[in-house]
Amino acid sequence: MFVDIKIVEVGPRDGLQNISTFIPFDLKVSFVEKLLRAGLKDLEVGAFVSPKWVPQMRDSLEICKKFKGTMALVPNQRGMDQYLESGLKNVAFFTAVSDTFNVKNTNKTFLQSLETYKPLIGQANLDKSKIRMYISTAFYCPFDGRISSKKVFETVEKLLEFEIDEFSFGDTIGRATPNEVVELVKGLEKILPIEKINMHFHDTYGMALCNAAKAIELGIKSFDTSASGLGGCPYAPGASGNLATEDLVYFCENQGIDTGVNLDLLVEATLRIDAFLSRISSSKVNQLIRGQV
Repeated sequence: MFVDIKIVEVGPRDGLQNISTFIPFDLKVSFVEKLLRAGLKDLEVGAFVSPKWVPQMRDSLEICKKFKGTMALVPNQRGMDQYLESGLKNVAFFTAVSDTFNVKNTNKTFLQSLETYKPLIGQANLDKSKIRMYISTAFYCPFDGRISSKKVFETVEKLLEFEIDEFSFGDTIGRATPNEVVELVKGLEKILPIEKINMHFHDTYGMALCNAAKAIELGIKSFDTSASGLGGCPYAPGASGNLATEDLVYFCENQGIDTGVNLDLLVEATLRIDAFLSRISSSKVNQLIRGQV
């Protein structure tokens, strides 16, 4: 079925990775199955990272083997080996515009991370995998403050030597506003095909849906979202997390923009995971459909 925009559901990975309570394997599997049933086609379900640092992702290999059409995050050669074992054909890598952020998260500068990724991207190319690059701190950094669009463009230009299918630009601490989205997107269009641009908004300041609406107006057709608004920025305690999938679906469908997602089934997919975590959905649409408000 043709859809007007692509929603990349990152709840099973980005939404869950920082939750300290370990979520049972069967519950994660059920969550992914129900998201697929709701019509979501592009899902990120795991990260091949050290279980010491991200224990929530320790069962990623088993989950990825069950859902071959999904995507997983890879940080290093060990993670790449697990990715290739999983049989997936969609891989994501991670960097940031801010070197301060890079060093605090990966102990490497941006240029050092490129040296790490060069052979990994080569292996992914040989495997005929689709490659995504997450670019965090595309607007603001929790350490360096406002990031200039010029610095984002310079970062992208250094990545153009690699065969990358999609670039996901993250509003890491959720401070971006629509005018800043306009500035970034208009500049990115000059160096990237628009179909390679994805936006990843956080809702810390309540701006995520506004920013997505502006990006849609500018022609962006790919967005990361998280069911029930799961996830968030660890540098902004109490932040309401990623842009909720339900909120973007509701907005789009009521604007005549087809997402291919069944909203009722999407909300149903979040019931068990939210109940297990004893959380109230941060999605207003989800709350209304459940009758919680």
